[in-house]
Amino acid sequence: MPRHILIAALTFGFTVSAHAEPPIPSTLYSAVRDGVLMVRTFDGDGAVLANASAIAVAKERFVTLCRVLDGSDAIRLVDAGGQTVDAFVIARDSGRNLCLLSASVAARILVKTPADVQPRVGARTYALADALGFGVGLTEGVISGLGGGDRGELLQFSAPVSSGSGGGALLDEHGRLLGVIDYRHRDGQNVNFAMPASWVDMIQARDDADTALQSMRDRAPRLARVGDGAALGSLTEEWIRQYPEDADGWVWRALAAGMQGDFVAEEKAWRQAGRQSPGMMEAGLGVAGALLRQQRFSEARDAAISIIRSNPDSSRAWSLLGQAHHGNGGVDEAEAAYRRALALDPWQMPAHLGMVSLAGQRGDHQAAVEGWTRLVRLYPSQIDLRWRLVEALLFSQDGAGAYRLLARLPPEFADSADGLFWRGATSALLGRPQEAIELFRASLAKEPSERARVWAQLGKAYFVLERFPEAIAALREAVKIAPVDPDHRYWLAVALKDGGHHDEAIRINRDLSVAHSKEPRIWRQLGYAQVLAARVPEGIEALERSLVLDPGQPRVWNALMILYRAAGRHADLIRAHANLRSLDAAMAESAYLATIRPYEIRQE
Repeated sequence: MPRHILIAALTFGFTVSAHAEPPIPSTLYSAVRDGVLMVRTFDGDGAVLANASAIAVAKERFVTLCRVLDGSDAIRLVDAGGQTVDAFVIARDSGRNLCLLSASVAARILVKTPADVQPRVGARTYALADALGFGVGLTEGVISGLGGGDRGELLQFSAPVSSGSGGGALLDEHGRLLGVIDYRHRDGQNVNFAMPASWVDMIQARDDADTALQSMRDRAPRLARVGDGAALGSLTEEWIRQYPEDADGWVWRALAAGMQGDFVAEEKAWRQAGRQSPGMMEAGLGVAGALLRQQRFSEARDAAISIIRSNPDSSRAWSLLGQAHHGNGGVDEAEAAYRRALALDPWQMPAHLGMVSLAGQRGDHQAAVEGWTRLVRLYPSQIDLRWRLVEALLFSQDGAGAYRLLARLPPEFADSADGLFWRGATSALLGRPQEAIELFRASLAKEPSERARVWAQLGKAYFVLERFPEAIAALREAVKIAPVDPDHRYWLAVALKDGGHHDEAIRINRDLSVAHSKEPRIWRQLGYAQVLAARVPEGIEALERSLVLDPGQPRVWNALMILYRAAGRHADLIRAHANLRSLDAAMAESAYLATIRPYEIRQE
């Protein structure tokens, strides 16, 4: 076929024969680009909730995924020219997650493949969708499987898709519509699914006119979005009472239970969702996650393995398996599972977080920094990840690196409550405590997300300047807000000890030593406080206990040499000196001249 005839055919809807030579991808894209629009959903305040795609299937009629729309207060379509128009749902096939929209915008109607043309495994295919909200683009792959999904009717394809691709078009090599991309089913490396195009014509016939049920579907994501687990729980109780066979009700019931910390009820709800929709992988993953949250790690491992047996490319199942091994102390097995999850899906955040946690366990601060850096690059809009990267840099003592990262932040983040906190923490590490104090106080004036932590760091900054009353007051605030945090109580005891409040410091450290008996720093501070309170024998015993747990503390050995000398315990003095000399020769020499040498002179 001459090229000018082919282009004309493309322009008017691909009415050419299936046997015609397929167009090159750039020509195909030019012809079909206007057939897919971007979808944006918004809440009542105008904030964007989700990005997706929609296919033009008739004049002013578009198909997209229903779940993208649930819980939104406004739906808008954006065409290739950037024009934005309001859209409205006119029919909803909830069972298949397909919604028909009406919008007053012109678009190229995509022609479906003829009913007698069946997709073939290995046939070339294209995904036309709004990936990651950057605009409609085209990716290439093949039909890699038929019969996917719970009902065995989905098309599996390898063309890469991303968040925002849901509702986009899966096209054959002639640009005809094969299916509607369902990003929810994506789990693995280029393991993607689309619903057959024939379903589009059935939406109105299958329209779910149950307004009560749809009201629940709209309210549930709204309540989840604001974190109201109690209200979501009440809603789902009514949902499953009225519609006990609706798997979605049980899914939201599980999520509500999880939000309220009732992980046993969460597990039960996920299991019921699986019974209502046999083969629903989401339910199996939910069960495994609920078992993890109950710290039933062996059962969670078995649940994840069961999913992997039938879905070996499930990155989420591999990630859950890694978490189960991690919880059981299987570090090597956990790392292998996390790596497998990331090989299947580099965007799998729980696997990244697991790898960062393993790095922290090993004390490998550089690996932790690299892990957080990867997450920041993958999810640049999530500012919380940048704070975790700053924290990792501070743990690695890279104050200069943290300062550079913070300096690149836009003012709305740098001057936010959390931004001010992390700037203060960086200033403290760089040896600028007065500057840190000012930043911490500015953070507290703006309601930071970790208020107790800011008070604690403020107390430590005052402590460095030996402003003990202010340090004690700030640390008391931290303990008041988070009384179960042992680190806040530990630092309060340190400030009390150096501020002359020895008895209170002793009481706090004794309580801590019961709950955290294997922490050498607590026994060390207890010993120091007891010595300052003139309870020398008890102080010596506590310091010795600290050294049993961690012999590598030169300052404690030095302190014991002084105490042994005063107590006349010469053999212990010699032993302590030998231990100190193995750790710090210069300190040992100074301690020798102060404690042992005078004794030797008298003997001479």
